Amino acid sequence: MKPRSNSRQSQMDLFRSHFDQILNLDHPLVILADKFDWERFDVAFADCYCPDFGAPGKSIRLMVGLHYLKHAFNESDESVVERWVENPYWQRFCGFEYMQHDPPLHPTALVKWRQRVGADRLAELLSETIDLAVREKHVRKAELRQINVDTTVQEKNITHPTDSKLLYRAIIALGRAARQRGIRLRQSYVRVAKRAAVKAGRYAHAKQFKRMRRELRKLRTFLGRMLRDIGRKAATIDNGLEMLLARATRIHQQRRTDKDKLYSLHEPEVCCISKGKAHKRYEFGQKVSLATTNRGNWFVAARLCQGNPYDGHTLADTLASAEHNSGVKLTDAFVDKGYRGHDYAGEAKVHIAGGSNSRLSRSQRKRKRRRSAIEPKIGHLKSDHRMRRCFLKGLAGDATNAVLSAAGANLLKLLRRLFLALIFSVTDAVAQALSAAYALFDRPSTTRSCQNEPIIIAC
Repeated sequence: MKPRSNSRQSQMDLFRSHFDQILNLDHPLVILADKFDWERFDVAFADCYCPDFGAPGKSIRLMVGLHYLKHAFNESDESVVERWVENPYWQRFCGFEYMQHDPPLHPTALVKWRQRVGADRLAELLSETIDLAVREKHVRKAELRQINVDTTVQEKNITHPTDSKLLYRAIIALGRAARQRGIRLRQSYVRVAKRAAVKAGRYAHAKQFKRMRRELRKLRTFLGRMLRDIGRKAATIDNGLEMLLARATRIHQQRRTDKDKLYSLHEPEVCCISKGKAHKRYEFGQKVSLATTNRGNWFVAARLCQGNPYDGHTLADTLASAEHNSGVKLTDAFVDKGYRGHDYAGEAKVHIAGGSNSRLSRSQRKRKRRRSAIEPKIGHLKSDHRMRRCFLKGLAGDATNAVLSAAGANLLKLLRRLFLALIFSVTDAVAQALSAAYALFDRPSTTRSCQNEPIIIAC
């Protein structure tokens, strides 16, 4: 059911202090809360709610505000709700008028709301930050026409997928599934499988690979026995067990040099991506394409690229997403050499890093050099806005996390702009007061000059 209106007030509110009476109205969050177009989200997410059935949902402004705060300040679902209770400015940002002493919702409500809305609609959060920056003249529309584009890997929250770990986890998962369905197995292999997995890890660390392969053969034998035993004794195979058997069979059959391997039982979409980094040769997750403005480093697009596609094949969709989010037609896109041979055929001109710059003007060369400005922004997106490791489930979670991380980065940028404007306004006021004081003391004296009179010092 659709959320109820926040206009209803209790009679007890007459004896409570309004936020406007106890908070600093010059705080950046208070200023920003009044400048957001919150009705935009009510219209965009209206069809995500059933009009007549079920209990009333939570306020859309509350859900949107919590997700903004979560990714702007790098909080989890649990911690953002806990800090919301302690921080009145966060409550004011989410649309409340009086101090709340209880959590507004359970953290799992955020999970269900994200799954209901989806990544496509959540792009409205990113679009609103861009539109607000334009309205407040932090960025000009001409700057939105020139963007930098790059890709990165959003790692999944899984352990490093070695063969021994995968085989052992499959054995444990099959044993648990058999117990839940009342299937009596010939042997669970829990004790011997754990011993073999520990030995395989130790032998690999000691570079005794012949002994390591012997333990891997044991684990693979144990897993094959369990697969055959469950296949014989299971009277009916439900969907959950069928999916688990298929994944365990895939782990049992895959070898080291195979392609399209399974790297996680609970996240089968995880890919192994090599980006040529010296400190981390392989990353396990999904590729994400990002776009920022060439001058101000505002995020205008964050798009999931399922699998491990070539960077040049992701450029067209990324530029289309940037145009949709900003509402401005692109003229220039600056990319690195990984986009050579791209298949983009739109109106925007693609500038690839490197090559001869003799025919370019001075401003064009400067904009081309600023392509590398997106690299530190990606680093901040990972370290400060929850994109280093994705804790959300499935491909939908990967796409949602990327979009919300970009929106949180833009929100924090807006807050910093407001904070700096407040500091400069206070500095200007202090400077004006000091100049007035200096002018008062520097006025010419109207009394007779005393330069030739003797100085008398009283002791």
